Amino acid sequence: MTQPGIAAQFPSVGRWSVTGMPAGWMYVADFGIRQMKMDSRSVAASVGIGQDTLAGEAEFSEYIEKQMKLIEGHLKEARLAGPQPTAFPGANEARLLFVRHNADSVGTILHAQTYVRSGLWLGIITLTTLEGQLRAVRPDYDAFVKGLRIRQLQTAEPAAQSATMNTTREGV
Repeated sequence: MTQPGIAAQFPSVGRWSVTGMPAGWMYVADFGIRQMKMDSRSVAASVGIGQDTLAGEAEFSEYIEKQMKLIEGHLKEARLAGPQPTAFPGANEARLLFVRHNADSVGTILHAQTYVRSGLWLGIITLTTLEGQLRAVRPDYDAFVKGLRIRQLQTAEPAAQSATMNTTREGV
């Protein structure tokens, strides 16, 4: 399912590192991946990866609650399930939220949103697909998510070392 060696060709999206790509999907810069469809009448599934910053670790649940209210306010007849705890490597905590809604032109759409907290960093993974295509798309989605990694924050150590060196030189 994953194309070996292809992850090196993809830039990271924020702190997300892509380490695998399901066959039949394409990378979309600064977004995530999108299913390649040959039939122009069908709806392609996508997996978006994004990020945000929390003001405090305790705000994780509040953030998700606010997202749920936004979703309910913007999507016609949205039905939500969750959030429920889930696991993600390298995360302090993670929650999974399912959203179903109807789009008049295509039918029922499913969004599976995984919120991942690492310190104050918040990663968001969103699968969007037609509900009827979920069984076909799920193995590719699972493989892609399994290959996602949270990159470590870049530290300001070089700048701090440089400032220390300048102070030491001036004091000599």
